[in-house]
Amino acid sequence: MERICPQLCLDLSRAMPKGNILHITPHMGGGVGNVISGIASSRDNSVIHQIILLEQPVHRKFLNIALAAGVKVVIQPGGRLLYDLIKNSDITIIHWWNHPKTAKLLRYFPAIPARVVLWTHVSCLTAPALHPRMLLISSMVWFTSPASYEAEEFLALPPGVVQEKTGVVHGCAGFDHLPGVEPEEHAGFNIGYLGYVDFSKLHPDFILFCKEVGIPGAKFILAGDAPAKDILTKQARKQGIKNEFAYLGHVENIYQVLMGFDVFGYPLLPGHTGTTENALLEAMAAKVPPVVLNQLAEKHIVRDGETGFLVSGRQEYGEAIRYLYNNPGKRREMGISARDYVLGKYSKSKILQSFYAGVEIVMKQPKKRICFKDIMGKTPAQWFASCLGREGHRFARSLLAGVDGQTPEIKRLILNCSPLLKGENKSSVFHYAREFPGDPMLRTWADILRESSENDA
Repeated sequence: MERICPQLCLDLSRAMPKGNILHITPHMGGGVGNVISGIASSRDNSVIHQIILLEQPVHRKFLNIALAAGVKVVIQPGGRLLYDLIKNSDITIIHWWNHPKTAKLLRYFPAIPARVVLWTHVSCLTAPALHPRMLLISSMVWFTSPASYEAEEFLALPPGVVQEKTGVVHGCAGFDHLPGVEPEEHAGFNIGYLGYVDFSKLHPDFILFCKEVGIPGAKFILAGDAPAKDILTKQARKQGIKNEFAYLGHVENIYQVLMGFDVFGYPLLPGHTGTTENALLEAMAAKVPPVVLNQLAEKHIVRDGETGFLVSGRQEYGEAIRYLYNNPGKRREMGISARDYVLGKYSKSKILQSFYAGVEIVMKQPKKRICFKDIMGKTPAQWFASCLGREGHRFARSLLAGVDGQTPEIKRLILNCSPLLKGENKSSVFHYAREFPGDPMLRTWADILRESSENDA
């Protein structure tokens, strides 16, 4: 059973709480853009939504949805405009995943009374993880998955505090709008993946998972930006996998692609940060039964044997996919169950219900000055290290030693950090180092990781 704050229950037949709600987010791509545009575009005269983007948009799909609905969007506002927007809002919702621009915003958050909600779009089960003191001083923290209640950072807090200060608002816009989705007839057997094709998301043994399937003629179709394409191609060749791998790149009409999948093969990094996992929900809504690892957020989404399979590793992964291949009737039945489950649990009305229930709770609190700088530290390197959860000790020790004190032992600590912190983006060391090129510690960490990568090559 999901552990959801019992306070987040609102009868939508009552009037929604009135208010001016300000969303602050680095961008509106992916799942975060989906949920912000969906909620901000829901028409209700009692609530005014405004959106601040901290960087120039790249993908504009969800931004355009909000703009078409008449939502005011401000891109990279100057200090005075930012101050005024926060001051004049009833609630400021900061969409958080330790993005460097969000870290800078929090460090220099205006010293004015405000109601501030931190809506975390990462699980906090690994790096990054919201600092527990941020939970204590914010008006409220919303998780996008009940999995976040298992995070070490929050288990150390008094249970009553966590229960009072948090709730779950899933990070999706609801699936009521979906048309009837029927699988397309096609030759062969297609094992699909949707999302970021990179090892910041994929299981490091993804190719070995594919090899375990062992279905002659099966095709692996990967839809999404694919920085890891070349590496995966080399690994597949090295493993002697003769199955075809098709990389579709970024896809606008995902349901057109999903209709060609027979199974959704989605083995993710054991320490990934995903929560609501929109790609997984979209596959299930398209009647594509998923096979996922029994871990983190996935185990809170998939009902094993009913709406998909939860597996423990490569062997069970292969067995589950072969079972679905050999039992097309069961595959169709499981796909229908998956769609019914998603449309029921993740309906737009339920998302709005949990969102406005949280709004109602926060609106009852007085505005107060909230200061994050004492938690985060003074420098960008300290901002980065302050929200790394169980990975934080590595960088804290390195910071203490200083740029000139990086011993071989400390360098090993940095080199052995989570792969999530080694990518080019996604709030990694390199992402922060690009954003704050003048910070010597960030440059030092980036040099350590880069040198190791070059030596491995």
